[in-house]
Amino acid sequence: MFLRPVILLCSLWFLIAVVSLSSCSSTQRGSKYSSSKKRHSRDISKRSSASSKTYTHKTKDTESKTKKSVSSSSVSSSRLKIVESAHQYIGKPYKSGGKKPETGFDCSGFTGFVFSQNGIQISGPSHDLAKLGKQKSREKLIPGDLVFFGNKERISHVAIVSSVNNDKLEIIHSTTSAGVKVDNIVGSPYWESRFLFGVDIIDSNK
Repeated sequence: MFLRPVILLCSLWFLIAVVSLSSCSSTQRGSKYSSSKKRHSRDISKRSSASSKTYTHKTKDTESKTKKSVSSSSVSSSRLKIVESAHQYIGKPYKSGGKKPETGFDCSGFTGFVFSQNGIQISGPSHDLAKLGKQKSREKLIPGDLVFFGNKERISHVAIVSSVNNDKLEIIHSTTSAGVKVDNIVGSPYWESRFLFGVDIIDSNK
C-alpha cells in the first residue's frame, strides 16, 4: 500500500523532468537555429557588401587611371619645367617677404621666383597673384597651375600644383612650418578646409 503512492510520485516526477528537459532543449535548439540563421544572414550580407566594395574600388581605380593618363597627356614641357624648377628648392627655409633661395621664401615669393626663372614674370602677394590668369575648378587642375587657400575674408596662401594622379593632388609651396615642401592636400583636414580655387597662369600667357 505504501509503495504504490511512492511509485506514482516517482513516475510523476520523472515525467515532469522529461518534459522540462525536452522544452529546455527545444528552446536551445531554437536559439541556436535563430542565431545560426542570423550569423548566416550576416555572413551573406558581409560577403555581398565586400564584393560590392571590391567592385566599387575597381571602378574608382579605373576612373583614376583614366584621369591620370588624361592629365599626363595635358602637361606641356613648360609646365614640367616649372614643376622641376620648384622641386630644386625643397628644403629652403621660410622667410617672411623672402623672394630668393639665398635668404628663403614666403609662399608668394617662392611662386614668383619659380615662374620668373621660367620666363613668366609674376610678383606680389598671394591675393594679387590670384587676380592673374584664368580661374579653374579643382577637378581641372594640372601640374604648373597655382592653387590658393584662405577663407571668405582673404586669400592667405598660394602654392604650385606638383602632380595630379589617382587620389593625390600634390602641391609644392613654402610653408611657415617647414619651408619649401610637397604636400598632398587630398584628405588633409588643414588644406582641404582652406582650399579656394586654382588659377592657370601658364596657358593664359600664351
